[in-house]
Amino acid sequence: MQPSLNVVGEALEVLHPEKWKAPGSVREATTANIDSIRRDLEVTLPPLLTAADQEPSSVARALPAYRNIEALYDVLLRVTEAGRLAAPRDQSVTLQRALASLEDGRRAFAEQMQSAAVAHDQQLHSLEAAARAAPRTVAATPAPCPPAPHTRKRKTTSKTTRKPVHSSTSEPTKTASH
Repeated sequence: MQPSLNVVGEALEVLHPEKWKAPGSVREATTANIDSIRRDLEVTLPPLLTAADQEPSSVARALPAYRNIEALYDVLLRVTEAGRLAAPRDQSVTLQRALASLEDGRRAFAEQMQSAAVAHDQQLHSLEAAARAAPRTVAATPAPCPPAPHTRKRKTTSKTTRKPVHSSTSEPTKTASH
C-alpha cells in the first residue's frame, strides 16, 4: 500500500489549484480536499497501517486502514475530476496516475484482507470439526463433601409454671359490689 500512497503524496506536491481555470469555490474546495489528503497521508493513515502490518492475517486490524483508504480514494477522485476540468494537462495527468496507483493499491489491500478472512474461516471450521470429532469424555463426579463435625445438643429444661385452667363447671367467681 505504501508505494501507492507515495505516488499520491508526490502528485499533491505538483498541484497548484489556485492557478486552475475554475471558479473560486471549486479552487477552494479542491485546496481543502488536497489539505485533507495530506493530513490523512501524514497523520491518520500511518498508525492504521502500522497496526495492520503488525498482524497481517487480522482482518480486524486491517479494516480500519482499508476504510480510511476508501475515504481517501473518494476525496482523491473528486480532486482528479476537478483537475480534469480545470488543471493544466501535466497536473491532470499526474492526478490520474495517482488515482490509478491508489486504485491498484486499494485492490491489492482488499484482496489481502479477503485472503486473511478466508484463511481465518478455514481455521475456524477445522477447529470446529476437530472439536466435534473429539471423543466426549464424561466429567468425573466431584467427591462428596465431608460430613460436618457433630456438635452435641444440650438439653434444655423448661421451667415454666402452668396456671390452672378453670373449667366451666367450677364455681363462679364472686364479684365485689360497690
